[in-house]
Amino acid sequence: MEEREGTKPAPSFSPPVSSIPAIIRKAIRFLLKNEKLMLQLFILVLIPFLILALLHTLIALPFIGKVEDGFESSALDLQDLISLVIVEIPFAFALCLLLLYASAITISAASHQGGLKETLLSIKSTWTRVLISGLYASCPKIAFVAAATASTRLTALIPVLAALTFPYFASICSLVLVISTVDDEYPVWKIAFRRAREVTRQGRFQGYFLMFMLVLLNVPVYALFYVTATDDDDANGMITQFAFVLVATALLCMTNIFTDVVCTLFYLDYKQRNGNDIEESVSLCTAY
Repeated sequence: MEEREGTKPAPSFSPPVSSIPAIIRKAIRFLLKNEKLMLQLFILVLIPFLILALLHTLIALPFIGKVEDGFESSALDLQDLISLVIVEIPFAFALCLLLLYASAITISAASHQGGLKETLLSIKSTWTRVLISGLYASCPKIAFVAAATASTRLTALIPVLAALTFPYFASICSLVLVISTVDDEYPVWKIAFRRAREVTRQGRFQGYFLMFMLVLLNVPVYALFYVTATDDDDANGMITQFAFVLVATALLCMTNIFTDVVCTLFYLDYKQRNGNDIEESVSLCTAY
């Protein structure tokens, strides 16, 4: 039978995003293919992280030692605890900014796939948008971790639920930063957030499972970095302490670079396959 005129064509289904192993392989190939650029980025990321870790070791460790001694002897001085909190706040804020800086420079390198100069120029032209989106994207993760930590005493089920739901929030927040860095047409963080949710929803939560794997990779490294940064054992010499800090900081930088490359390639792959569907969904969201 011949097709009648004016008949609408059957709706075409969006091709699925690449599988998680395919995304991981693509990220590894990208890192190996651009090893010179990745080494340059690693050094640019490592130096400020290492400086911050060493400053924390020199400034905050004495306060940590006093608080730990007070806990062990059941004679904690409230003034020591307040002093430690005051000292740690600027370090925590600086760590968030450095993580944002590392993510932005890595995402820009993975998306534009140019040299170091092109990457830095790209960051220079978009740093305000990336900074605002990154700070907004960090708030849900920080609030989630704080709420989950505070609720652990209520029931033993809370840590399990937190471990299962955190990758969902982390995947959306990571995609918000990727979208703000990659797409110039989304200058407002709210629109980037809607787009990130659409990608997660349309991708059949494949981003969730991908982020779940990345969280499993990052948690031991973050734990090692935390233990190293707060270790006040006097038995370790200065050289040994510096070596531990260097190794932990280098591992932290490498895992963050790998995570950002994976998230960027995941988004670019999905955008290439389903770009039109995302645009229509976001347009409908912004209309209300």
